[in-house]
Amino acid sequence: MAGLVYNLTDAEVVNVWEKTLDREVRKRDPLLDPASGLAGTGQDALIQQKDQLTEGPGSFIRTKLKYQLDGRGKAGDEVLKGHETSYLTATYDVYVNSLRQAFGVSSPITQQYITERAMEEGTDGLGDWFASRFSFAAHAHAAGLGAITDDAYRLHNTINAINSTYIIRPNSKAAGALTSQDTFDLDLINQAARLVKLLAPKIRPAMTKFGPRYCVFLSSEQVHDLRASNSIWFAKMTAAVQGGRIDDNPLFTTALGEDQGFLFFQSDFVPPGLNSGETKLKDKTRRAWIGGAQALFMAFGRGYEVAPGFSLNRFQWTRESEDYGHQNQIAASTIVGIGRPRYTKPGEASARENGVVVIETYADYGGLTNTDVYKDWTDAGYTIEA
Repeated sequence: MAGLVYNLTDAEVVNVWEKTLDREVRKRDPLLDPASGLAGTGQDALIQQKDQLTEGPGSFIRTKLKYQLDGRGKAGDEVLKGHETSYLTATYDVYVNSLRQAFGVSSPITQQYITERAMEEGTDGLGDWFASRFSFAAHAHAAGLGAITDDAYRLHNTINAINSTYIIRPNSKAAGALTSQDTFDLDLINQAARLVKLLAPKIRPAMTKFGPRYCVFLSSEQVHDLRASNSIWFAKMTAAVQGGRIDDNPLFTTALGEDQGFLFFQSDFVPPGLNSGETKLKDKTRRAWIGGAQALFMAFGRGYEVAPGFSLNRFQWTRESEDYGHQNQIAASTIVGIGRPRYTKPGEASARENGVVVIETYADYGGLTNTDVYKDWTDAGYTIEA
C-alpha cells in the first residue's frame, strides 16, 4: 500500500549529532608520566627537574661533575710532600627560554554550530601539546638526534651526537647497515649490562618504584620484535606472578617487564635510527635507549611571574578577546629547557655520556609507510634515507 515516505536527503529528515566528542589519543610516553615515577628533583631521578631559575634570574643552570682522584700515590719511604694530587671537574649547561602555543575561536557562531565547548577543548589540547613536545624533546636528546636545530623541538639546547662507545647495534653492525636480521632481543641487554658495568665514569641506575634500575625505552616495533623473537623476559615475569610477586611486579604497572636490573618501557617517542653520517633518518630502524640517573636535565624558569607558587605551576595561561569579545583566544607559555648532560674530562678529547646508552636496531613497521610512522621527526626537520 502507498504511504508517507521520506528519503534520507529530504529536508524534513532530522539528523542529530551526538553530544560527545571523540578525541585523537595523545601519544603514550612513560618518561614524564607521574605514574612511572621517573622524573623528579633528586639526583637519582632519570630525568632530573631543576627549578633554581624559578626562584631568581638567569639563562642557564651549570652543573659540575667531580672526578675520582687518580695517580700512582707513594709507597714506603717515598717523599709525598710536593707530589699532592688535585681533583678534576667538568661542567654542563642547560639553557632555558620560552615555549608558547595558542588556540583561538574566530566567532561565537562557531560555538553555535557545534556541540562541544570549543574553548575548553582548545585548553585541553594545549595541555596535550606541551606534554607531547616535552616528551619529543627528551627522547630526541637522549637518542642524540643532532640534526634537529629548531629550538621549538629541541627546547633551547644543542642535541649532541652520542659518543660511539655508548651505542650498541646487533651483530656489531655499523651505522646505516642494519638489516632484518638485526632486530631487538634480550642479548642486546646482556651487552648493555656488561657495558654499563665497565664504563668509567659509571652510569648509575635511576631510582624507580622497584628500586634502582636501568630504564629501557623501546618503540612499538622493538617491543613486537622482543616478544616475537625471545619471550624469556615475559616468562620470567609470569613465573614471578606464579611465585607470588604481584605488588611490585612491573607487568602490573606502566612497565613491560624487567631483566637483569633493566626495566622495560614502551614509548611512542622513541626516535628512528640514523644513517651512517647521522644526517638523515634511516628507514626501518629505531634508537631505543637506556637511561640511568641524571640521564636528562629539565629546567624551568619564572618569566614575568614572581608570585609564590609559580615554581610549582610552571605555566602561564592567558585568555584574551578581540572585537569586543567576538573572537576568543587562549595561550599557554612556559620557560623551559631540556638537555642530555655529558662531560669532557680535562685531558680527554671527547665528552663521555653521563647516563645514556643507545641500542639501535632494525625495526619493521609492517604495512605502514615511513611518511606516517616518522612524521614527528620529519616535521622537526629530518629527511629519510631508504
